[in-house]
Amino acid sequence: MRIRNFVSLSAILIVVLALTAQATQEPNTDGMVLVPVMVSDSKDVPLSTLKAENFQILEDNKEQKIAYFSAAGEPTTVNVVLGLSARGPVTTVGQSDRASTEIMGAVERSREANAGRPGTVVQSPLDSDGMFGVVSQAISSLAGQPGPRKALVVVSDGLTASGSSNATLQPTSLIDAAKIARFPIHFLFVVKSLPEPTLTETSTYATGYYLQQVAEFSGGDMFVGQIENNLTKVSTNLRDALKNQYLIGFNSTNAAKDGKWRKLTVKVNAPAGSPKMKVNAKSRYFVPKG
Repeated sequence: MRIRNFVSLSAILIVVLALTAQATQEPNTDGMVLVPVMVSDSKDVPLSTLKAENFQILEDNKEQKIAYFSAAGEPTTVNVVLGLSARGPVTTVGQSDRASTEIMGAVERSREANAGRPGTVVQSPLDSDGMFGVVSQAISSLAGQPGPRKALVVVSDGLTASGSSNATLQPTSLIDAAKIARFPIHFLFVVKSLPEPTLTETSTYATGYYLQQVAEFSGGDMFVGQIENNLTKVSTNLRDALKNQYLIGFNSTNAAKDGKWRKLTVKVNAPAGSPKMKVNAKSRYFVPKG
């Protein structure tokens, strides 16, 4: 009798687990254009109560039908890459001053955006010339994670490891990967003073120049945080924005595989009585040649 009851209970448990897995199965967004959208009020406080019917999305000024909608606050996988030069605020391995503490605090706040999902932190060795390879690997790794709600945050001082002009070759493969990434890549630029230095291709900030491009091409943003000033506030705002991000998916009515960028426009039709809204959404996406 006990054996029979055990078999029966096991069978019931298998059925329950199967039903649970089916109920929590991620939606199929393969082939869709995914558009992350952040909505906030005039004080940059995220607005998280909007519904699918409040959004409109246009591709090259042609309205598209929303086929997938993920509300603010739903679980998101957020991975972090930390890469610093010894010419930046952290000059030695194991440094434990205020600068190091603030930078690691910014990393941890980015991880807090996961909202119940596991996230990873990958740290490039201090003063390493392999920063772009680490970011490329992080993009590939995150792409293999389940679910469409994802983001990558790169925390860096933007300096080349050698500290000399023209020391960083254009990371063509990384930029190409960013163009077709199905999630945003955000660049948290850590600086010692404001205004932040200009990011140019031929300066010691060539790494930051390319990371800024990676963020832009993927639909992410660059955030600038100064140590011992506003780094904590900036990283907290980034965390809150990621936690309250909406994700919209659509099947484009333009089937051409032409290797071109397409303009995206997201409009929010706010419910009556809503505060004035600011909409920050991916503004374009790239279609590889077929």
